[in-house]
Amino acid sequence: MPQTMTAPQEEEPEPGPSTAVLEPPQNWRDRPERAIPTKGLRAAKYSTEGKRTGRRRRRRIDRFPLLPPRINSPTRQRARLHTLIQDPDQELHDAANPPATSGNATDGPTDLRAPSGPGDPWPPTTGATHLGAGADDGGFAGSTDRSGSGHGAATGTTSRPRRAPADLRIIYWNAGGISGKIQDLRTLVQSQDIHIVLLGETKLRPRQQLRLPNFFVYRRDEVSPRGIAFRGTAVLVRRDIVHGGLEQPDFNNTGSIGVRLGAVGADLRLFAAYRPPGSHFCSSDVHTIFDDSTPTILAGDLNAKHTAWGSRVISPAGRQLLQDSEQHGYEVIGPDTPSHIPTDPRFRADVLDVVLCHQLPYPIYVEVLYDMDTQHLPILITLGTTAHMIPARPPTHRTDWDAFRSALEELHIGKSFSCPEQVDTAAQRLTEEVQAAYSAGTTRLPAQTSRRWDLPPHLKLALQKKRNLQKLWARTRCPRIKRELNHITQDLRQAVWTFRGAAWEETIEQAGEDWKSLHLLCRRLTRSPAPVCPLFDKTGTRRYAAKDRAEILAEHLEEQFTPHTPSDTPEAASHHVQVERRVEEFLMAPVPPLPGDYFVSPAETGKMISRLPKRKAPGPDGIPTAAIRQLPRRAVVAMTRLFNGILGTGHFPKNWKMGRVIAIPKAGKDPRLATSQRPITLLSHIAKLFERIALRRLLRHLTPRQEQFGFRSGHSTTLQLARVLHHMAAEHNRGRRTVGVFVDIEKAFDRVWHPELVLKLLNTQIPPALVRTVASFLEGRSFFVAVEDATSDPRRSQLQDWEEDVVLALYADDSAYFASSRRADLAAAKIQRVLDLLPEWLDKWRVAVNVTKTAAILTGQQRTMPPKLRLRGQDVEWQTKVRYLGVQIDRSMRMAAQMEQVIHQSRAAQSMLRPVLRSHLPLRAKLALYKGYIRSRLTYAAPAWYALCSISQRKRIQAQQSIALRMIVGAGRYVLNDVIARDLCIETVEEFIRRIARRMFDIADQGPHEFLRNIAPTHERSPSGRPLPRDITKTPPPKQ
Repeated sequence: MPQTMTAPQEEEPEPGPSTAVLEPPQNWRDRPERAIPTKGLRAAKYSTEGKRTGRRRRRRIDRFPLLPPRINSPTRQRARLHTLIQDPDQELHDAANPPATSGNATDGPTDLRAPSGPGDPWPPTTGATHLGAGADDGGFAGSTDRSGSGHGAATGTTSRPRRAPADLRIIYWNAGGISGKIQDLRTLVQSQDIHIVLLGETKLRPRQQLRLPNFFVYRRDEVSPRGIAFRGTAVLVRRDIVHGGLEQPDFNNTGSIGVRLGAVGADLRLFAAYRPPGSHFCSSDVHTIFDDSTPTILAGDLNAKHTAWGSRVISPAGRQLLQDSEQHGYEVIGPDTPSHIPTDPRFRADVLDVVLCHQLPYPIYVEVLYDMDTQHLPILITLGTTAHMIPARPPTHRTDWDAFRSALEELHIGKSFSCPEQVDTAAQRLTEEVQAAYSAGTTRLPAQTSRRWDLPPHLKLALQKKRNLQKLWARTRCPRIKRELNHITQDLRQAVWTFRGAAWEETIEQAGEDWKSLHLLCRRLTRSPAPVCPLFDKTGTRRYAAKDRAEILAEHLEEQFTPHTPSDTPEAASHHVQVERRVEEFLMAPVPPLPGDYFVSPAETGKMISRLPKRKAPGPDGIPTAAIRQLPRRAVVAMTRLFNGILGTGHFPKNWKMGRVIAIPKAGKDPRLATSQRPITLLSHIAKLFERIALRRLLRHLTPRQEQFGFRSGHSTTLQLARVLHHMAAEHNRGRRTVGVFVDIEKAFDRVWHPELVLKLLNTQIPPALVRTVASFLEGRSFFVAVEDATSDPRRSQLQDWEEDVVLALYADDSAYFASSRRADLAAAKIQRVLDLLPEWLDKWRVAVNVTKTAAILTGQQRTMPPKLRLRGQDVEWQTKVRYLGVQIDRSMRMAAQMEQVIHQSRAAQSMLRPVLRSHLPLRAKLALYKGYIRSRLTYAAPAWYALCSISQRKRIQAQQSIALRMIVGAGRYVLNDVIARDLCIETVEEFIRRIARRMFDIADQGPHEFLRNIAPTHERSPSGRPLPRDITKTPPPKQ
């Protein structure tokens, strides 16, 4: 016969030590009655013939016989709780530390004082609190050791494990709506030193922010069709932990989000989950998460109760979860105390939040934290790993420069250098002597152990007292204890808020003392550090260890620094052979003498040393620029003698060719790919000093082509943009269409063909001895990648006439070609002829082009677009807007896209600097911040494009300045923007752009470069024509 499903019955746990502690006395009439007063008001209330209120009070006292007497006066009660917050030396409140009372085993415990630590609030239990597939005996309640194989239930008695540096501390909290509770969460994370936060029921809309200092946020919001936020999960990971996000699979009834960690020495997945109470439990949701051999932890409120993991009753969902865990081999762990404490005392506390483990090789411990006053208490998951979880702090030091200079007074590296071996020996000795002197004069200071804005001792003690009171409320469920808990929670929240506000004001005041400190503070606010993510190797496997990531980056860079594959055409192959043969003959010949005026004097070396930047990261030798600035006269003379030996022999020292590479993630790219990392090479500062000296001698004979604006004094991106936009606007006013192609040179600097570069230098007037030095500088260079404290193994680094109407614009490796005609197809044909000639030149000099990143644009309105341009047999797509030198150029030439970009950037900077702009800093300092961080974003390259903007767009930019100034002064709605700008002596945005544009064009017109004189000139145009860049320099007519 078919079985009939019946409603599950609540199963009470067997009486034992745990139940005696968990519940207050069930029958208060069985208690021995207290002595009844015979006089006064209390005697009347306790009289057997008294009013009903007397019976209620008697029932309350007998129900909670171990509570301290009530403080009758609300004023006295409030004052006592306030004293509890303010006075750190006061004894624990009587509610948290009641006197010991005698009693028997059946009546309950004899001492209800809450424990002083954040550990277990209950005496050790002997019942099974965790059950999984294949239960075994042993272990302790709420924890299990998975160092061995298999899965089992942890039972027995033990204490909470002591905190170890290798512990990974994770909390799960069903916040019931995180909005308004972020400050409490921050206090919890800071006091408990949490690494990862798992949140359930965040109830956030997509536009609502969830921020926690030094944490990276992954969130999954759920919004109803009516726009109401419900459910929702989130994971917050500390930024110093190597992690990465996971794809969000589709679940039936469970909301979940997960991350993948590598901080534990191996791969680990963490999920935060929540299942609504009215939904059906679907085991396939759990199987979707555990369908992998990777160790996985799922923590959440699944609304599944079972006595196997400490719940008071067994629900249908809990029975299904237990059966599924036994069948599929994962474990369910619950804390040994209730995690859900209903506000209504009529409902009993229970365990709702559980932890599911799959293939976990580490010991785990789960406990309840009494830091929150919500119904769902956070649970702390301590994972015993083998990795050191305390982040390394940057070392601090102090250098005695007098001792440093005295140690180098007797420096001697040789008098003359006639061969490469002597140059290498002298360079090695110079480096070692400076390193030894710097190390001897530097004292390493102990790293600061206190964290920034850590709570003071009296607030920590008040927080501990609040925990004790929360534990007492969880045991007794007394309404008076709840009221006192609410009062102390409110006072503590206000005290923490006041402390953090005062700490922030102190930080602002300290930073406002000098511009340097203020600039560093604003950089921290506007540039949040990127999260540390794993890297994929060639097999697609994630690598978390610092050594593995360094090797992956080194392998990628080694391939990136290899020259492009030569073309197989006969003409290109013949040219390559000739270039290599000529360069080889030059290098095999004896080094010709160098003219005398090319050698270095000690005065020139000292002058170049004084121009070294002060704040630059040291290279592989660890010598900072500050140490080079402090060199004594004798060391400067010895260094000058070495530089002359390098120029005379044409040999660059080998130990100066090593580079230390660090990687910075590119914005908007996948940080898990090695191709998304931007390498920064740190070289020896002594070697870079010689590079500066050699560059001055090379520039005597090098004259770049006039279209090249990069790496040249007196040239800038703004001037190049003004030249390009002037050409496009002038052609538009003449009724001509302009086609522009923006070519992306692939690895323009990383894959330079060195023989080609040496040959081009030989064809100039540079002395051959200096060319020999440059060739030695390029030969045999190597590098290693540094990731945190790990480094990779050293790697080797191997490094026409166009159409008359085509305009070429060059800035470093950014190349653009422009052609104009009255017909769009004719302009496109001119550009196509250039693109047809380009591959021959590219093959000749072994240069590659990334066609997929090459863009084309056609100005003006065109119903039918010309045929697509082609480069190397691939189509170049037509774009409605292109980005050139950081500026968005649209086909209509109205700069609408650029306007949206600068407004978005200025709003972002204004939002991040809001705490500083609204602080009590002097107006002078806040105005300097506005000019340096907000106005600079609004007016980037504005002299080139601002004249093309419409009047409405210019008003939008001016509005951004007005909003920022109102925030700085805190002006009311009745104060006019013009009045604020006048009182602050701030010119309008248009006046500022006009001033810097006049200065830029005046410098170009009066400078030594003839090509820049009268660049982007003004022309007569019709009223409907496009403005020209120089039009902004004209004084506008006065307003009527």
